[in-house]
Amino acid sequence: MHVMYNDEGLYVVEYPGHDAIEVIDKRLGRGMVIRSEAALRFRMELGRAVESGDGGEAVDDCLDHYGGLLNQPAIYH
Repeated sequence: MHVMYNDEGLYVVEYPGHDAIEVIDKRLGRGMVIRSEAALRFRMELGRAVESGDGGEAVDDCLDHYGGLLNQPAIYH
């Protein structure tokens, strides 16, 4: 498990052995797990957003494209 991004509203974890990425939107209490090609594309887009230097705004814009996939309730334990 590798934490790719974590701030007050978003938590992104990569599971390299499973070729998967989990995204939790803390504000909505919803999340998603993406795999394979979708995970690769998300990883690249998130990397560009973080490197842009625009902070959370660029990351939020990146996540907007995937917002429809945030359909699983996030349960903290």
